[in-house]
Amino acid sequence: MAAVRLSPIALRRWLVRLGRLSFGDFRLLGPQTLLSQFTLHNSLLSDWSLALNNAPHIELHFRAVNCSLQPANCKLAEGPPSLADVEAAQKRLVTHFAYELLRAKAPPLYDALPWQDWDFSIVAKRFKLWQTRFMLAGDGTTVTMCRCRKSAGVYVVEPDESIARYIESKAALEKVRRFRLASHKPQASSLKLSEIPLPNNSADLAVIGSSSDLQTADCKLVIQGLLRVAANVLLIENSPLVPPLAEAPLVDAGFHSDTVDVSGLGPRRCWWHTAGKLSSA
Repeated sequence: MAAVRLSPIALRRWLVRLGRLSFGDFRLLGPQTLLSQFTLHNSLLSDWSLALNNAPHIELHFRAVNCSLQPANCKLAEGPPSLADVEAAQKRLVTHFAYELLRAKAPPLYDALPWQDWDFSIVAKRFKLWQTRFMLAGDGTTVTMCRCRKSAGVYVVEPDESIARYIESKAALEKVRRFRLASHKPQASSLKLSEIPLPNNSADLAVIGSSSDLQTADCKLVIQGLLRVAANVLLIENSPLVPPLAEAPLVDAGFHSDTVDVSGLGPRRCWWHTAGKLSSA
């Protein structure tokens, strides 16, 4: 698909057109997405101060989910803003968060994005699938779980409520055996890969697509959490919207790099952490 070849900003604009996204769609985002994404982008506060001027329904939604991004934190511009300035700020915010908005508004469209699919043979050549317990998270999970439908079990970690519901429905439709959704507790504000709600050694292989959790300062904690749950870990840099993973913490933790073909993108980098000798199919 040609859109995958676009720059990140052009790709986000393509996602806006694909999902017919608008500023009102911010009401669809749950507390996990708001807390995990918006608090990382303080540089956008000036746009929020403009965009919320004629969108009280969005402001009320933020307050309802107790999001740390509150209008009180935004320094309002002196004097009433023009409608053109407000609409421009809203457009910039929709473009910046196009991926999150598309996930919430149209999970099937998110599922159909080309880079969700990658060459699963790199796993099938190393593991006997019917003997392997998988843990999946990050971009590509909606497709990867179908490749694991006849495995020894599939745990999926997904903090976004709308995507989690979609994954459950798709898993039932695709007859994914021994499927389990590892969801967050109701009182929890978010679910992080460093706090996976699974016992030690629950999986034989954790497959993690592009995830914002691996882009934070807590990357080492995320790696520790993955290695606690799974004997082997595969990290795939499949999303063109997510920056490459930092090499130093991965190498220090014993990961080695490899490549995998991603639909629409071609060869992309991935990272293996293996416990001893891998079985072959």
